[in-house]
Amino acid sequence: MEGGRVTPWITLSAGDSCNLDRYRLKEGENRFGNLTPRGGRYAEIHIVGDPARVSVEEVVFYDRTYFGAPVGSFSCGDEQLNRIWKIGVETFRSCAEDAVIDNPTRERGEWTGDVIGVGIDICSAAYSDVRLIRRGLEQSAWCASDEGIIAGLCPGGIGYLSTYALQWVNACVQYYRMTGERELLESLFPYAERNIGYFRNHWTKDGLDRNVHWTFVDWGYVTNPGASDMALNLHYHSALRAYLRWAELLGKAEKAKEISALLETVRGTIAGYLDSVRGDWERIGMHRAVLALGEGFFEGEEAKTCIEFVKRHYLNCFPNDLSAPRLGSPDKENPRLITPYFSHYAFGILWEHGEGDFVIGQYRACWGWLESKDNTWLEVFDDRWSHCHQWSGCPTWQLSRYVLGIRPRYDIEPGCFEYCRKDCSLPFAKGEFPIVGGGKISVHHEAGKTQIRSDREICILKEGEKSLLKPGETLVF
Repeated sequence: MEGGRVTPWITLSAGDSCNLDRYRLKEGENRFGNLTPRGGRYAEIHIVGDPARVSVEEVVFYDRTYFGAPVGSFSCGDEQLNRIWKIGVETFRSCAEDAVIDNPTRERGEWTGDVIGVGIDICSAAYSDVRLIRRGLEQSAWCASDEGIIAGLCPGGIGYLSTYALQWVNACVQYYRMTGERELLESLFPYAERNIGYFRNHWTKDGLDRNVHWTFVDWGYVTNPGASDMALNLHYHSALRAYLRWAELLGKAEKAKEISALLETVRGTIAGYLDSVRGDWERIGMHRAVLALGEGFFEGEEAKTCIEFVKRHYLNCFPNDLSAPRLGSPDKENPRLITPYFSHYAFGILWEHGEGDFVIGQYRACWGWLESKDNTWLEVFDDRWSHCHQWSGCPTWQLSRYVLGIRPRYDIEPGCFEYCRKDCSLPFAKGEFPIVGGGKISVHHEAGKTQIRSDREICILKEGEKSLLKPGETLVF
């Protein structure tokens, strides 16, 4: 709504487009509707004709989504966090049709980074049915380019993004951890080989060259000087680690040996760059610092210093600092920016490093600002972009994983879940975590004690120890 009226123009659309249809009606009763599915909150109907001869008998809206009410749930003593968890699910649900899409108003495209980034984790935290994620993984592979790079947008208007192609490798292994569907790993391995081959063909002594397909690290991202973007190389490093694990799972010993050697080469190149800027965190930049921390390049005191830098960066950006620059459009490059998208990566790493309370504070401050705008998440921390974008929902899966403390580990054995709760100051939390294929795990945490129940027989892994949990029994940690 703008000035109390519906605005049909789609912001940041790739070309002239709008949520508007025009009809010429015949005499008598007419029934008509929009020509394509639309996402929106309001509709406005203009009728040109004699008011005495025109009447509107019925207006019907159809809610066309793949998912219904979530299986998973989350609640704690903070109602704001409870709402934030729910909005993440509702936004994801609003972006799930016959595929997981980025948002329901622009091109409604199946962007690989949306499916395999935040999408796969929210789906795991909220629903037992993860088939849309598998569909996205397969379609991205089937739409690979002649050079072998996995599609970043498909299957309609196909596009290619180097970072999404690398994240796809991690997501395939993650999907296996969630489901134990080994046949997916087997069927997609040839595509993974060609995908990694594309990047090997673009490797130089300085790292991956800049002639690869679109290197999308984040909106507002500022690259480093030199022949190679180090954030892209860090994504490559992460993908190679996942690809190595993939080869090991399928018993491909020679391939694993080959990838191990390549991984060491890539690691050495990244380490050389980090050595050249050691201690200059502003030159390293928040994105490269986060990715390097996640890949294990910083340890001990240096890791602590990195974490403090990342935290300072967040607090220095909008909406923490209301005077800071805002991300007005996709062509804005500014080192003093944060986004919901990259927080999916940054916050997960901060949780793993014991910074849960800081992250929860960011949910309250930044997603609290988003919450004041709409009932679904904005695409970025600026209301001139999409008002319903599921990649902004990282608090949902992170609250389920790190506060409830449940992570699927079907790569260990069927029905296995890891207890992975991280310390934070929330004294109470409870909720349900879906089991793929049906069923759910119930968790109740209070006064430092966690009780776990399940309506299916499962195995809970905690610090290397397995505990069998049968329906009706309670496991206490």
